[in-house]
Amino acid sequence: MVLSFAALSQNVVQGEYFIDADAGFGNNTLVTFTPSADNSFPFTADLTGLQPGYHKLYIRTKDSDGNWSLTTRRNIEILTSGTKSTIISGEYFIDADPGFGLGTPINISTPDSIILQNFTAIATGLPEGYHKLYGRLIDNEGNWGITFRRNIEVYKSATTSVAKAEYFFRTDLGFGDCTPVTFITPAADGSFSFNIPRNTIPAGADTLFIRVQDDLENRWSVTQWTNGVSGALPLTLLNFTVIKNKDNAMLNWQTTREVNTAYFYIQRSNDAINFTTVGKVQAKAGNSLQNNYSFTDNIALQKAGNVYYRLQMTDNDGTFAYSRIAYITISAAGTPISIYPNPAHNYFVIDKYENIDAARATIIIRDITGHTVVNQKFNHANRQKINITALSKGLYIVSVVTPEHIFTQKLLIE
Repeated sequence: MVLSFAALSQNVVQGEYFIDADAGFGNNTLVTFTPSADNSFPFTADLTGLQPGYHKLYIRTKDSDGNWSLTTRRNIEILTSGTKSTIISGEYFIDADPGFGLGTPINISTPDSIILQNFTAIATGLPEGYHKLYGRLIDNEGNWGITFRRNIEVYKSATTSVAKAEYFFRTDLGFGDCTPVTFITPAADGSFSFNIPRNTIPAGADTLFIRVQDDLENRWSVTQWTNGVSGALPLTLLNFTVIKNKDNAMLNWQTTREVNTAYFYIQRSNDAINFTTVGKVQAKAGNSLQNNYSFTDNIALQKAGNVYYRLQMTDNDGTFAYSRIAYITISAAGTPISIYPNPAHNYFVIDKYENIDAARATIIIRDITGHTVVNQKFNHANRQKINITALSKGLYIVSVVTPEHIFTQKLLIE
């Protein structure tokens, strides 16, 4: 690593640098310069042995009178090897992990950074029934990947055929008691398709569970599931927003491809679980490329905290689906909080919260992606000093959450 720095003093005759830990004046890595009172002095810092990641480089110089300068600091980053890592081998095991490198080998036909590799797992000696197959891969630098898992079943006979199936959405009534599906031509291996009437899909259901039964001993398979199932109406909801305007919540949404849509129920909740219908908007006639809708809800009597809204989109035949949930926040008068310094560095302070229930308050910090990076309770101090040395620079959302209220402010970390 090649660096340079300027110095103003008596003739600078020597310098030294250290990384992360100071061994004392004159006891670090020495750098000799051509004596000069005012100059830039290039030198190379040895980074051998340092772990990848962020480090601190410190530098100081000594003049011809033997006086050391102030110590200067620079942040540096040690990058991992730029060499492309390739997957060169793997291993699998069934039910019990023997330890890394001790499983049955998986031979990789074409090593690469991304592979699609088939392998045969030997099930000889396994008892009949369900087992768990695990596998993992290793790269050319000796790093193991995440261990993956698959459910497998060992059958008594290879001539077993799939005779029928059953499915459910939310509640498993037990083997043989869910919605049945019968196949005209049973087969040991194959793809089976069947129809599920849209109006039989429960409102809000998004996961389909299914299992099959064989024709030999009427044994059921592992229950599989698929996400993204919806009894959605024949319309597309392009957008749904809620904003607060004084004592009103202003709801706006846009749709397209409406077919036989009847109306929209506007539903409100204070806990995002129990909703009450507060309005109804008729669907627009015709099949326009885009329809715009709006609704105003008076919230003057709503208590402080979050107010949640969703749309119940109803078809002419009575089937319906729900939109995503949107919300606004009603601030509590007379219960302000103060956050400082802002921008902050290393820490910030929460103050002026005398009127909130501090004993049950929680501090939550989220980054701009919505990921929670800090979640902690209030302590018994008069002020809450929050350590943020582990957080990167950027914009964050700080929320003080009590059972009754949520107070939110933006925080910039420099």
